[in-house]
Amino acid sequence: MTLQEKIKELSAQYKIVAEVNLDAWHEMADYQTKNWFRKILTEIRKDAYEDNERIIFTLTCGDMYNNIDSAGGSILTQLQKRLNEVDISNFFVILLTNDSTVPVAYSQIKDSISTDPVPISIVVYEETITEKIIAPAKKTDYNSIDPIKILVNTLESKEQFLLTKSKTFCMYPWVHLHAYPTGNAYLCCMTDMEFPIGNLRNNTMKEIWNDRPMREVRNAMLTEKSVDACTRCYEQEANGFMSGRLSANKHHGHHIKKVAKTQQDGTVDDFELTYWDIRFSNLCNLSCRSCGHIFSSSWYQDQAKLAGPEWKQTHKVLNYAGRFETDAWEQLVEHIDHVEQIYFAGGEPLLMDEHYRILDELVRRKKFDVRLVYNTNFTHTELKDRSVFEYWKLFDSVSIGASLDDQHARAEYIRKGTDWAVVEKNRREMMAICPKVDFYISPTLSIMNAWSMMDFHRDWVDKGLIKPQDINVNILQDPPYYRIDIAPAEYKQKLAAKFRNHIQWLQEQDPLGRATVGFKSAVNFMMATDNTHLIDTFWRKTHELDSIRKENIMDVIPELAALK
Repeated sequence: MTLQEKIKELSAQYKIVAEVNLDAWHEMADYQTKNWFRKILTEIRKDAYEDNERIIFTLTCGDMYNNIDSAGGSILTQLQKRLNEVDISNFFVILLTNDSTVPVAYSQIKDSISTDPVPISIVVYEETITEKIIAPAKKTDYNSIDPIKILVNTLESKEQFLLTKSKTFCMYPWVHLHAYPTGNAYLCCMTDMEFPIGNLRNNTMKEIWNDRPMREVRNAMLTEKSVDACTRCYEQEANGFMSGRLSANKHHGHHIKKVAKTQQDGTVDDFELTYWDIRFSNLCNLSCRSCGHIFSSSWYQDQAKLAGPEWKQTHKVLNYAGRFETDAWEQLVEHIDHVEQIYFAGGEPLLMDEHYRILDELVRRKKFDVRLVYNTNFTHTELKDRSVFEYWKLFDSVSIGASLDDQHARAEYIRKGTDWAVVEKNRREMMAICPKVDFYISPTLSIMNAWSMMDFHRDWVDKGLIKPQDINVNILQDPPYYRIDIAPAEYKQKLAAKFRNHIQWLQEQDPLGRATVGFKSAVNFMMATDNTHLIDTFWRKTHELDSIRKENIMDVIPELAALK
């Protein structure tokens, strides 16, 4: 008997409300599965079903019984939990499968996750085809560029090309725009800051959305023309990194149908920001070496000393992205019904009232399916008696990228204002309060931490604070005098050898591949360009800041004597 024949047989006995193919579960990343179940069940839920009505779920690719504790869990676990959540009685559910092990697996988990006295009705039929479908191994391939919320082979050839083959196309101009605390608006946070597409202090987001710069970018991307603002992504891709452009197509490619609505001049009438990344202000408690006053209010005094007294007369300590303090928030909240993912960065987002205001609004509307992604210095986890850990426990998908470049005195030098003991305390508290929230270190790889960052990585693994895979290497591209490719050839060779030893230790323990690829790409990046002409600039800038801060880089990072 085939699956369809069995469904037809059941249809003669019951009134079928809906048919849901659970095999689609295998095509999704772990963090998506809860939302997928919740959305489907909410759509088919009724306040009351007739006694002879049934919902049929079909499963022909098996379950994943050995991974019940993962973010996605097993299909059976997710199905039962979401039925409980949306309040659909098991009485009205039939699970139709050709796998005889499913009833046994369900009996082992049902009582621990459901109070419904009636179990799901599981009907096992014998498949008449000779070749049985085997469940694919379910894992998130970090380095794959295929979109994760749709199947590529279901798309039109043009859509497939744009998302997986194009060298210039990026989904961001159709779902997103980005803004600095200066008000300057950009395509995304990776954009070269010399190419703004507008300014939120002069225009609204809606006005910028279809202004000339945005329209020109869309048309360029659709005709495979390079975009001057996107050179950082192009350079990263050339060296093997997962760039922001590739990530955009992977995580937001399910909106590809919006692209077909683009008018000839590049206009897109639908103004729905599904991905948010607005830097509301430059409020920050650290003054990191590779940063500046644009993104950190703590840089103000140092910048004034470096730039001279006239600079202070024309610049304020605290800057807001919009026309007034709450402007950016008030414009964004209009899109809250559309938002799917929010990237919180800064400044320091965990110190910003806007950050908690957004979380409060999401909680009020019960939009726990919105994915939250952070870049935080992780030195503060509370604001006005509000603990961010308590919020994170509520959401289905939260990823914390801690911008920690090194540890102890090196961390406190590179990111001035850091108290390393507090950072480690915060990590241990997070592990106790919300241990299932994704956490990884997200260091900015520069000439200052190139030698010791790998030691930091291993030390935190040894302490049990992260797993080997929990590191995302961000290559520093600007300011150029901090790039790792300013190193002379001999120092590069020593660094490359240390990187390769670290990769050898790492790669067998890195199921995502993210960390391994990051380190390998860093070596490619370092070797691709000779920027030794910037060494003098590095020392001049370093000595200027050391003098102001009463520090000495050689006391903290002595291996940089190789650059003299």
